[in-house]
Amino acid sequence: MWYKTEKIPAGDINFFLDMIPYISRHIEEIRRGEDGVEILCSEAHQEEVLASLTRLENMIGEGKFAKKDVKPTILEDFTDVPMQNTENIFEELLARGIIRKITEGVYAYSDIFLKVFRYFDRKIEENGFKQFPGIREYEFPVLYPLDSYQTGGYFESFPHHIMFQSVMKNDLEVIDRFAQKGVEKETLGTDMKTPVNVLRHAACVPVYEFLKNQIISPDTPEIYLVSGKCFRNEAGNVKELARLNEFFMKEYVFVGTAEQCEESVKKAKRLWLEWIRVFGLNCRISTATDSFFASNYKKLKLFQILGNSKQEFQVCLPGSDMFSSCGSVNFHRTHFTKPYNIRSSEDSYCYSACCAFGIDRLSYALLSQKGLDPDRWDQETYDEIFGITREKR
Repeated sequence: MWYKTEKIPAGDINFFLDMIPYISRHIEEIRRGEDGVEILCSEAHQEEVLASLTRLENMIGEGKFAKKDVKPTILEDFTDVPMQNTENIFEELLARGIIRKITEGVYAYSDIFLKVFRYFDRKIEENGFKQFPGIREYEFPVLYPLDSYQTGGYFESFPHHIMFQSVMKNDLEVIDRFAQKGVEKETLGTDMKTPVNVLRHAACVPVYEFLKNQIISPDTPEIYLVSGKCFRNEAGNVKELARLNEFFMKEYVFVGTAEQCEESVKKAKRLWLEWIRVFGLNCRISTATDSFFASNYKKLKLFQILGNSKQEFQVCLPGSDMFSSCGSVNFHRTHFTKPYNIRSSEDSYCYSACCAFGIDRLSYALLSQKGLDPDRWDQETYDEIFGITREKR
């Protein structure tokens, strides 16, 4: 089935295509074309899928924000920088066992990928302690209470990404049947308890709960370095190591006055510029928007773009015809501090901001541009990753 996308504004087309995997369980495959998209599904479900596609298009085009199409702006452009490697490395990573697929959008890492992964992990920590004296470090677990997620407004913005944790019901018959027969798909849904936890989709989530109902001194902002595994349902949008269902994230999180958050974000972005200089990256820094759910997409996208509240560090993946968002700075203003009642005084709320780093994406992007043989890297890249010269190796 072919669905034309000619009526969808150019600034919304990528979002429309990204949302298609979520709209129907009957969609088997999606093939993008120049003026539309081919949807593969059984003939019996084509009418239902078509109705969902039409509804998705209407969601994007409805409401008072529908006609306002504000596009992202490239703030700094390094896309003319030549890359040492120009071939896609994904299949070679798999063939050499450097990465191993566990399940869809989930990989294990070893060898050179793991070395680069650990470099970025360590570098972000070292930079955090250097740039932000007094920063408090946390390694966060995966599970997070569903009720607290509701308070943070994550279901409104990202319901399509949320992954839930559940267990078998405390029922002898249910557990015994499972022990004897294993997974029976027809009963699995009714055999499970209603979830009370989600799998965290971003590393910074618990910080705001920690500060709930507190008054933060305007003289001393709260600054955190947080790390942990994160999970997002990417459905059919999983792409090599650029978009995963399970990934590792590190963030600097700032809570204080508007001026303190703005200054902290500027300092955090210096690490991007250091990598651009040291590694000679083909990349760009651009305003951006989150992948909001369709019914709120236009409004939230407009607010983010107009407020310049999100910027991304986008690194070219040679051979893939795409840029990977390897980091972002996000100026939340009072989006989180209001629901959690985090104040700077009795009369005003704090502001918050964060700088997030996707370690899997950073590692994949660097290796994509440099190749998998460190002996062929430029000297600066080699020395930065390994901390030694070739002669001392």
